[in-house]
Amino acid sequence: QGTGALFRIRLAGGSAPCTYLSPQDPRPLCHPAIDRALQLCGAGGPPHVRLTVEWDMSTKERLFGSIQEEVVQDAESVWQQQQAHGQQHSCTLDECFQLYTKEEQLAPDDAWRCPHCKVPQQGTVKLSLWTLPDILIIHLKRFRQVAEQRHKLTTLVRFPLRGLDMAPHVAQRGQPGGQLLGRWAPWQHPLRLPPGCPRDHLYDLYAVCNHHGSMQGGHYTAFCCNALDGRWYSYDDSRVEWVREAEVSTRSAYILFYQRRRA
Repeated sequence: QGTGALFRIRLAGGSAPCTYLSPQDPRPLCHPAIDRALQLCGAGGPPHVRLTVEWDMSTKERLFGSIQEEVVQDAESVWQQQQAHGQQHSCTLDECFQLYTKEEQLAPDDAWRCPHCKVPQQGTVKLSLWTLPDILIIHLKRFRQVAEQRHKLTTLVRFPLRGLDMAPHVAQRGQPGGQLLGRWAPWQHPLRLPPGCPRDHLYDLYAVCNHHGSMQGGHYTAFCCNALDGRWYSYDDSRVEWVREAEVSTRSAYILFYQRRRA
């Protein structure tokens, strides 16, 4: 903004009528005005801000010539982001488990100290299920926080009513890593399945808890399968109605209740 500056960058859409980013600020995008603009940004993509470049007129004409009428076109990436966030995505419950149990590399600050070489190693971490319960309750993440705002996620998670296979997400006990178990103290041994325990990893859905509304307020309903007639019913306060199986999986699904299938 000093003498001889080629241009100034103005923040558009903030609470103040005219806010300029200082060239002396080492982290201009961490300014409180940017946070306020993110909170005030409208629909049409992820949270974003608009920056306007105001050129020195003589410098602008020298670089670009005399422009009588300017039309600024958004880049294709802007249009793609608007399209991607304008539509509601969907995924499967199995894809959610794959992301949850995906192997991740530890950051250098979280290096693991190897008990053999005594040197910090940038290892990897992976979550797996060791045992499965008879009743499996799955809580879907439906809320996220962006800056100081909280939003509800309405992504459609497609889940099976019958035959949910949890075998791909259970730890493989026969792999070489199991040899390390003998080096643990007795009280540290992981729980082992007793002989003859069923290893059936198939589950059937018997209830769904739904959340309707937003972070500011909402309402809960439920879908439940009647064990006597095998039909699904909707429970909304004192109102009970029969529903088709195709209507059970919705964007409002919040908590899923599965029961292990017995042979």
